[in-house]
Amino acid sequence: MLLFLIQVAQAINFSREVASQIFEQGKPAMVLFYENSQQDQLNEFQKVKNENLLLVEANNQDKSVNKLIQLLQIDQLPAIKLLKCEGKTWQDVQSINFDDQLHYDKLNKFIQRYQEGQLLYDIQSEDVPGKQVQEGIEIVVGHNFEEHVKDTNRNYLIYFYSQDCDLCASMLQNLIRLNNQIRTGKTSIKPNKVRIGKINGELNKINGLKIERYPTLYLYKMNDKIPIEYKGDRTTEGMLMWIESMNF
Repeated sequence: MLLFLIQVAQAINFSREVASQIFEQGKPAMVLFYENSQQDQLNEFQKVKNENLLLVEANNQDKSVNKLIQLLQIDQLPAIKLLKCEGKTWQDVQSINFDDQLHYDKLNKFIQRYQEGQLLYDIQSEDVPGKQVQEGIEIVVGHNFEEHVKDTNRNYLIYFYSQDCDLCASMLQNLIRLNNQIRTGKTSIKPNKVRIGKINGELNKINGLKIERYPTLYLYKMNDKIPIEYKGDRTTEGMLMWIESMNF
């Protein structure tokens, strides 16, 4: 179904009527969720002029806005969500998470990517970090998942975790040990044959993947990028035996 496009050039405040346009009529909206102390970010958002999107300001002082923040699992403000629904069924959610000031240029770039069809709605992503390796483990987010994990030149072990999960923290340490063993030639696996990455499954949603528990570990083989879930114990030895059985 084609998107309904509406001619609104300036941002408007969130209201029941606006929510109806988004959630019942399938109209695309870029929503800024903010709090009173973030006037500078609001000013940048208000500079945006676009006739193809409903631009919405959503202050968390409004009770209905707070309910929407909970529904969308927004953990930090300010936050931008590009939303579209059809009927009462969620179709798409695309987000920008800001770890610094919200800038007009960054917003326009995001809109341009949307209009050029470069955004996958059902990917939710943190910003790509400046430092993308931590203790030998690559840091993966929604926006660089394809680039890292589905690279056909290498096998990729990707670990989905939750920030508050104790089992996740201990498994990560075992993965760090596993990576060190592979990198230093202490296993039968050639160091250039496999990479290991981690992704926060609560803050990053990937098209076609539904993570139901944490931690979850998937292997994407070089020549067959269909994820294989690891279901063994979470020890370094157990994971190593499993990978070695793949005969890379």
